[in-house]
Amino acid sequence: MHQAERCARKRRANARIVYRQIDTDQTLEQQIIRGLKADWSPDQIVERCGVSSISSIYRYLDRNKQLKQYLRRQGKRRRKYGTKRIPSRYQANKRSIHERPRIDTVGHWEGDTVLGSERKIRIVTYVDKVSGYLVAAKTPGGADAIHQQAKQQFQDIPCQSITYDNGSEFALHQMIERDTGATVYFADPGSPHQRGANENCNGLLRQYFPKGSSFATITNSDVQRAVRRLNNRPRKRLNYLTPREFLEKEGVRFR
Repeated sequence: MHQAERCARKRRANARIVYRQIDTDQTLEQQIIRGLKADWSPDQIVERCGVSSISSIYRYLDRNKQLKQYLRRQGKRRRKYGTKRIPSRYQANKRSIHERPRIDTVGHWEGDTVLGSERKIRIVTYVDKVSGYLVAAKTPGGADAIHQQAKQQFQDIPCQSITYDNGSEFALHQMIERDTGATVYFADPGSPHQRGANENCNGLLRQYFPKGSSFATITNSDVQRAVRRLNNRPRKRLNYLTPREFLEKEGVRFR
C-alpha cells in the first residue's frame, strides 16, 4: 500500500471521531444522557439539546449500548433511511381503525401486550373503551397463544370489536374474529394515542409490574390480583363508579 493511501485512510478514520458532534462535546453528551434517563425520546432530545439529527442520537447509542436501556421502545430497530418495510402476508387483510364506527356502547375493546424484561414473556391486555374494564393474562407465547386467550377471555363478556396495534403477535386476527365474533381493527403504525384507553390502563398495570422487571417469577394469579384491583378502582370519568360497577349497571353479569 502506498504511503499516500495509508495517510488518506487514517484521515478518514480520524474524521469519524473528530467530527462526531456528541463525542467531542462533553456538555452536550451529559445533556443527552440526562434526557435519556428522564425518559425523553430522541426527538425531544434533538429539539432541546441542539443535536443535529435523530440519527446522531441513534449512532451515539449504537456506540454506547448501555444507554439503550433508557429508550422507551427498546425492542424496535429503526429502519435505514430510504428503505421500505416489507409487509407480512397477513397485513393485506388488516382492517384499519378508520373503518371503525363511533363507539358509545360497551363491548368495544383495545388490545395490546405489556412486556417483561425477558422481552418474550408478556401480559396480554384488553380494555373496554367505554368502561375502562380490564381483562388480562400472562402468556409466554406469540400469536397462537394470544388467539387462544382471546377465544377464552371473551366467552362471557360482550365483545363487538377489538382494536390492536401493529405487532406481529396479533397476526392471527382473522382467527380471533372467527372465534370471538368481534370485528378486529388495527391502529395506524406509531399511533398509540388511537388506543388511548389501553395505553392508559397498561400504565396503571405497570404500578404492579414495573417496566424493566422480570415476568418469569410472576404467576397468572398475580396478574388477576392486579386486574381485580384496577377494575374495582373508582374512576372520575365514570362519576366515580368502578369499571366493574359500570358494566354491571349496563347489564353485564360476571361469573
